[in-house]
Amino acid sequence: MENKDELESAFFCVPDITGFTKFIATTDIHFSREVIPALLRKLIDCNVLKMKIGEIEGDAIFFYKTGRLPTVSRVAAQCTALYQTFSDFISSIKENDPENYELYLADSQLGLKIIIHYGDISIANIKGRIKLLGQDVIIAHKLLKNKIPDFNYILLTDKYLSKIKDRNNLQRWFHWEELRSGCESYEYLGDVGYRYITLDEMGFLLDTEVAAMLTPNKKTA
Repeated sequence: MENKDELESAFFCVPDITGFTKFIATTDIHFSREVIPALLRKLIDCNVLKMKIGEIEGDAIFFYKTGRLPTVSRVAAQCTALYQTFSDFISSIKENDPENYELYLADSQLGLKIIIHYGDISIANIKGRIKLLGQDVIIAHKLLKNKIPDFNYILLTDKYLSKIKDRNNLQRWFHWEELRSGCESYEYLGDVGYRYITLDEMGFLLDTEVAAMLTPNKKTA
């Protein structure tokens, strides 16, 4: 049982590479082992909110930030920066390695989803390594696998949204009234509700080249 006195509130931002499994399974190993680590490094450097890294798990980076909840505009800026970084990285491969780009990336084989959550965490030190513990950490992990069919989207949990008092800001940045609803059910955790917005609905992505490079697609892996 978690001791509430040892818990602290945290904002989660988890960018995750969509299509990762199929990409690794079907791509030349020499290409994939260069591309994925390089992309993860770029995304890690794209840390507008000055978040800490809880862990890196395969194709996902678990950013978190304790203390004051970032404003909606800052969260939107962070998401924009992540998509811009991802798009620029894919564009650089297209320019510098056109052969492998055409073979493995030209059909939008990779995408980016971002999980935004808010909850409580406990921080443990295990042989010098920081480990995040708690129900909300598990929820953030589990939401990486969900029923959303799109490749590129931002998922905002109901728990995060419940902390936003200014609905006008939500409407401005995330088109609150148009957000689609979803829910996942987990054993021991119950139902986890969320809203989500797909790439073509992200009005705050002002650079049209981002949307053009990351053409919305359906999951194939």
